[in-house]
Formats: sequence, structure tokens, C-alpha cells
Amino acid sequence: MCQLPINNPELMKPINRLMRSGINVVEYHAKFRRPVIVVDRPFIAWERSAVDITETLNGVQRNVKMTVWRGMHVIWR
Repeated sequence: MCQLPINNPELMKPINRLMRSGINVVEYHAKFRRPVIVVDRPFIAWERSAVDITETLNGVQRNVKMTVWRGMHVIWR
């Protein structure tokens, strides 16, 4: 589990929705204008609007899927 914004109820509403549905939040980054959430698996409705992006971690590039949901970037591998 990662550091979640427990004391901010506006940011926790969509994260709680994900957790109630059984989707695990792997990473959470709030440094950007839109928060970035990395999850273990997507909702079925997300797969239609998803785009492929290239992610670089420690010099290794890989393709991941990304969509915008409730004002947040949601990424899954």
C-alpha cells in the first residue's frame, strides 16, 4: 500500500470507490495538477477509452494503459 491522502476527503472519495470495488491502489502521486493513481487492474468501462503510453522506470521502457477518471490519471500495467 502507498501513502494515501487520508485527511483529505475530496481526494479520498474516488480512491475509496476503487477500494470498495476490489481494485488495489498500488501508487498515488499528488505532485501534479491531476493526481496520478496506479492500480492493479482496470474497470471494464476504462478499457474502451484507454490510451497506450510509454513509461520509463529506472531506464526500462514499457507500455502501460492510461485513462482519465474523475479528474485523475489512472494507470495500469
